Amino acid sequence: MANFREFKKIFFFAVLFCSVVFFAPINYAIAQENKGDNENSKYAQIYEDLPEADFSYIFDLDPYQTEEYQKYMYAPYPLFRTAIRFVFKNTVIEPGYYLLTPREKNGKSYVLFKTNGKVKYIIPVYEKELVEPMFYKKYVPERKLTWWQSVCKKTSNTMGRLFSKQTQRTPPPKSYIDVNELGTDYWQVVLYYGTTKYNMIFMR
Repeated sequence: MANFREFKKIFFFAVLFCSVVFFAPINYAIAQENKGDNENSKYAQIYEDLPEADFSYIFDLDPYQTEEYQKYMYAPYPLFRTAIRFVFKNTVIEPGYYLLTPREKNGKSYVLFKTNGKVKYIIPVYEKELVEPMFYKKYVPERKLTWWQSVCKKTSNTMGRLFSKQTQRTPPPKSYIDVNELGTDYWQVVLYYGTTKYNMIFMR
């Protein structure tokens, strides 16, 4: 009788062990697949709910561009180079080089894609967030200047102190551009600009 009980215990643990070994990977794969489906569904909803820009600029010129070029020491817009197409509904951004500029319009946020000083595409932002205080210091190291660039910078700073603050130009906001995969069907392009990051979504 005792031997039979021992056999039952051994048999039970053997079945339990086999279940863990053989079915756990299957359950994990199913869970991951369901998670992926849920993520795709979430991003699809964001994409569908986000309206296209309902405005344009006269002669495709950003009215604040001249003011910002005069305000900052050099071009304040980060350069985005893409080797693939990005699609947002009826807008197709072809591979190329673009200067990205965040703008507000009627309480909504957009990013302007500019080429040759003109606005070529206007993409809505689906989410705005604050940039982590140490983000640029951690992930965007300052470019090492050449000897000549260092001399020019020191000269510019010295000359700047000779004039009133009203005529001095300031460094532009720090910036960074990141591209991520969202599920299996979408891209996320993130523009970090100053203290704010702007999230855009595109179909793959």
